[in-house]
Amino acid sequence: MSHIQYIDELIREYLVFRGFASTLKNFDADLKLDKDKSFRVDKIIDQLIHLISVYDLNGLRELWAHFDKNIFTKLESHFAPSVKKLETAVLKLYLVNAVTNNKPDKVIDFFLKMTPELQNQNDWKDWFVLPYIKNPEENPTFALNFTKQWQDTVLVSLHNFLATVFQHMPTPTLINFEEDSNKIAKLEQKNESLKNRLALLIDRGSETNVTPCQVDPPSHLLDDFYIIAQETNNADSQGKSLKNLIRNMGSGSSPIMGRKESVQVKKRTLSVNRSTKSGHFNDS
Repeated sequence: MSHIQYIDELIREYLVFRGFASTLKNFDADLKLDKDKSFRVDKIIDQLIHLISVYDLNGLRELWAHFDKNIFTKLESHFAPSVKKLETAVLKLYLVNAVTNNKPDKVIDFFLKMTPELQNQNDWKDWFVLPYIKNPEENPTFALNFTKQWQDTVLVSLHNFLATVFQHMPTPTLINFEEDSNKIAKLEQKNESLKNRLALLIDRGSETNVTPCQVDPPSHLLDDFYIIAQETNNADSQGKSLKNLIRNMGSGSSPIMGRKESVQVKKRTLSVNRSTKSGHFNDS
C-alpha cells in the first residue's frame, strides 16, 4: 500500500491530460478529506492520537465508523472480537487522556453520549463510576489503564492490526499495476540473462573438455567379470595347446613319433650288432 500516493498522482496527471477540470477539483477535495490517509498506518495512528488529544469524540467515532464500514466489516467473522476489543481500548484511551489532563467535563460528555451504546457491554460496567472517583489511577479497577505501558500497547496493537489488514485486503487492478510491471521487468531481465548464458555455453561447446566420471563397478560385478576373463584365458591356453599338439603330430618333432622312431633305431642297431657278432663267431 506504500505506492497509493503514486497512483493518486497518476490519476491526477490523467485527469489533467484529459481536461477533466471539475473531476480533478473534486478529486483533490476528496484527497484532503481522506480518512484512510492513503492506507499509511502511521498516519492513521497519528490521526487517532490527534483526535484523542483534542478531545474530539465525534471525530474519533466517525473515523472508527469509517474503518468499520469500509474495512472491518469485510473481514472474516473471527476477526470481529479483535476489532471490538481494539475499539473499546481506543475509547478507554480517550477517557484516560481526559482524566489525566483534568477534563471532567469531557468525561461526563463521553458517558452522556456513549451510555446507550455501552451500558449493556461487560467491558464497561465498572467504568460508569469513573467521573465520581478521585485519583482513579490509584484504583485497582483503573490503575492498569493509566500506565504508559498499557497506553503504548494499545497503539502498537492497533498499528499491527491495521498493517496486517491492509496488507491482505483485496486491491483494485490499478493498484497492482506497478507491482505487476516490476515483476514482469524482473522476469524479462532474468530471461535475457538465461539466453546469454545459453548462447555462451553453445559457443564454448566445442571447446569444452568433458572429463568422464569414472565409477568403480560393484564388487560382485567385478568378481564375475574377473572369473569370465580367467575362463577365457584358460580356454585360449587350452586351444593353443591343442593346436600345438596337432601340429606336432604331423611333424618329426612330435614327442610320440620321436619315441617310436628311437625304439625302431635301437631295434635295428641291436639286430645289426647281433648279426655281426654271429658272423664273427662263425669265422673263429
